[in-house]
Amino acid sequence: MASEEIPSRGERVVLLFFHEGFSPYLPFVVWQARKSNPSARILLLGDRSNRMEGIDYEHHLDPGLSARRKEFLSLYRHFHPGNLEDERRCIERWIRLADFLKTQELREFLFLDSDMLLFEDVKPLLSQWHGYDAAGAPLFYSFCHFFRGDLVEEFAEWILDQYRNPKVMEKWAGEFEDYLSSGGKRGSIIQDMALADRFVQSKGVRMLDVTQPANGKMVDSGKWGGSYMQGRASTDRLCQKAVGETVRIQNSSGWLELSAVHVQGNDKSHIPGLTGWSFPIVYSFWRPNFRRNLKFLIKYAWNGSRFRRYLKKNEEADIK
Repeated sequence: MASEEIPSRGERVVLLFFHEGFSPYLPFVVWQARKSNPSARILLLGDRSNRMEGIDYEHHLDPGLSARRKEFLSLYRHFHPGNLEDERRCIERWIRLADFLKTQELREFLFLDSDMLLFEDVKPLLSQWHGYDAAGAPLFYSFCHFFRGDLVEEFAEWILDQYRNPKVMEKWAGEFEDYLSSGGKRGSIIQDMALADRFVQSKGVRMLDVTQPANGKMVDSGKWGGSYMQGRASTDRLCQKAVGETVRIQNSSGWLELSAVHVQGNDKSHIPGLTGWSFPIVYSFWRPNFRRNLKFLIKYAWNGSRFRRYLKKNEEADIK
């Protein structure tokens, strides 16, 4: 099995991000990934608006509208109370990712949401996770190391097979109707996370949940790295001695280090408190639209300093 060869192979770890457009937090995420994984190969599947200068990474453009992407868009039915475009895009990205991987020769890789901050070199972790098809937080979303690169292709084809099947569509429609009529107490919604769960169950994928503590470490699923700007400060209780260093939390099993922090929420302007700044990050705000981005630059500087004080306060309190 390929994953069992990890400790002796000596190959570069591959970190793969996917993002549309320019978001102010994106350069912080890519820069932090490079700082914590100096020997990794970092790829961003993006577009012309999010090409960043001065950060060591590979920028790749979306391969375009393939035949199966067109098919998916024509077949898609919306079984979710959320925004149609957003939910459809979350599912479609797996087909887009599969199309991109056909242009690459990647036996395995770590796929990351573009708001996932890495605070540890992930290569030593892989030897602890070998023996699985994938290691995720907890499934394919936000943070997932695919030990089998072809698993994404299998998932993309499985998704299409579901939408091609009238019986499956009828079943999902019934589940969604039950969900709506019961106020969410019965039935189910269809989103990328639900599809990943059904795929893993139906195909018997050997999946490791890395949000579970092991050896004093874990990957944050968003529980601890929820947005500080959206009333989560009292529950997150993150500690960090200095920017870019290990992030710690305390739960019932004691102190744990977070190998990765998922900064969920619409407002991520506190991220600089965790990562710090660099010239390439500041420069990235100058494009593609400096006037629009200037307000983001000021906001990130202000809220980042506030969050830094919060982290320092937690660290000092816990040392005492």
